[in-house]
Amino acid sequence: MKVTGEIAIPQKSLSKIDERVNNARASILLTETRKFNTVLLIDDAIGSGATINETASKLKNQSIAGYIIGLAITGSFKSFDVIQEV
Repeated sequence: MKVTGEIAIPQKSLSKIDERVNNARASILLTETRKFNTVLLIDDAIGSGATINETASKLKNQSIAGYIIGLAITGSFKSFDVIQEV
């Protein structure tokens, strides 16, 4: 679930990787209580990878998923380092 407030900040408006990571960390909330062997995360576009990486990290840390696969429809043209370990 993407948490929104009075001022929702879209990831694409942030230019620094640490801003994107902090925004993703603060705005993604997992409410799932079931456990899954494998989870497929699908994102429409990946820039820095912050959203998909933070979501995957939360899935792992909360023991919701054992194995996580990330898929993005399109990649970044802003020279971000997208591939990171979870």
